[in-house]
Formats: sequence, structure tokens, C-alpha cells
Amino acid sequence: MATLEKTSKVFLIHFSGGGEPFLAPNLIEACIEITKRHYISFTTNLTSSRVREFAEEINPRRVVRIVASAHVEELERCRLLDVYIHNFLLLQEKGFEVRAREVAYPPLLKEVERYKHLFRKRGIELEFKPFFGEYEGRVYPFSYTDRESKIFGFGDNNKSVLKKHLQYKRICNAGYNLGVADGEGNVRVCSLIDIKIGNIYNNIKFRKNLIICPLKFCHCPFNEQDPPLFQKALRECKVKPQKLTGYHLYLLQIYKKIDRALGLFGIFLQCNYPEAYLNYRNFRNKYQIMS
Repeated sequence: MATLEKTSKVFLIHFSGGGEPFLAPNLIEACIEITKRHYISFTTNLTSSRVREFAEEINPRRVVRIVASAHVEELERCRLLDVYIHNFLLLQEKGFEVRAREVAYPPLLKEVERYKHLFRKRGIELEFKPFFGEYEGRVYPFSYTDRESKIFGFGDNNKSVLKKHLQYKRICNAGYNLGVADGEGNVRVCSLIDIKIGNIYNNIKFRKNLIICPLKFCHCPFNEQDPPLFQKALRECKVKPQKLTGYHLYLLQIYKKIDRALGLFGIFLQCNYPEAYLNYRNFRNKYQIMS
């Protein structure tokens, strides 16, 4: 919390990836503290017995949204579908913004209407999100047909699925007013661009400029995830966006491999051959992507 306060900013913290949030023993206590000043959102499978406690303890006005991952086949197999639906409706009743979302895995195409009907009769609209991966030799989401896109609710054709993920040479606010934190607290520009901007346990230094995306395909485009935040960045930032290239990404990977290889040897160099270590750091700083 001290790190957040040092920035003098109000944060929206999204808990996603790395496991089920409700399995964290202090999740609710942490959310109580965070939401005194900041906002939260998260992705959950919504089957935890702690959902009721969360619904009663947390102010829904400080929770932007809860994405309830509906792995329907697994919920039915484990006989947890009723638990999921009960918790969904409980949160909704308490005033939380909740969305039921299933991954559009290709084999589920024949189940779409059944799933939607199953949820709709309980007052819940089920959404589908694109599958990212390979199935039967085809790479998704590129391989969705127009018919499949329409059935899953993405739009009339496959272009509707891909549009927001084709970010090459588009301006993005990654690292400017948002970032991604890993399990060790390290904060980076985004999950695909390995530029570190701080750590949640000591300091976060956001970049002074926006970036021009170097990626042909982005799994999680920040400029699309939170449009108001992106528009705010466009209005505020007076510095010319920095153009990143494949060469920048290549350098980042090289630096990462060198740092990993140095390990304890790096400490040894600092202690015994400080000039050699300093030369490496100076070289890296010279060719590092500037903030």
C-alpha cells in the first residue's frame, strides 16, 4: 500500500492470472484496505465459499467489474454449476458488476446455444471470449470462420475477433498509466514487452511517454481494455510516443538472458571487477529503451 501511496495516484488493480484469487488467504482483507482509496476488479471461477464474505465486506462501488470464468463443462462435471450461478446472482444482488464469460474453445461450438439457454433461464447472459492457442493444427483466433464468429457472438466475421488484437504501429498506454505485476511484485510495461518500471514492494515509476506497439499480434491490448484510461493518457501526455521495434524486443531478450546468466557471477563481478561490470551496465543503459 505504501508504494501505491507514494505515486499519489488512484489505481485500478485487476487480479488476473496466476491462479484463483479467492485461494489467496488474505484476499478479502487486502481488498478492504485497497478499496479505501483505490479500485479493484478480478477474474474468478466464482466457486469459492468465500464469495459471500466478499459480497458482504467489500463496497461494490469500488469494484469496477468481476469477470466470472464459466468453464461450463468442468462446472457440470464437478457439480458446481449451481454454486457458480448462486454466487453470481448473490454478487449481482449486492450491486456488483459481474460478467459470465466462457472461452470459445472450438469443440464447444455445438454447445453454445445450450449454454446460453442454461444461463439465460437463470437471468444471466453468457459471453464468449476468443480462444488463443492451437486446436487440430489450426491457430486461433485467426482460424475462426465467419460462421463460428457469428455463433460465438463476436460479430459477423472473423475480422471482428482480430481487430482489437492487431496492434502493430498503434499507440498504446502500456507503461504510461498502467502495467503488469508478476508474482514477485515486479511491474512491467505489459506481459509481452519486458521493460521493468518498478516493484510493488518499493517503487513504481511510470514512463513519461506512450509507445507505438511493435507487436504484430497482442493478446491483451491495454488501449482496448480500458478506453477511458487510454483517452486520458492521450490527453495528458505531451511527449511524442516512442516507437518500439523488433530490435528493441530482441535487445530486451538478450539483456534478460545475460542478467539470468550473470546471477551470482554478477555480484562477483561487482565486488572484484567493478569496472567490467560498470561497462556492461553502461552499455545496457545506452541501448536500453528510454522511459
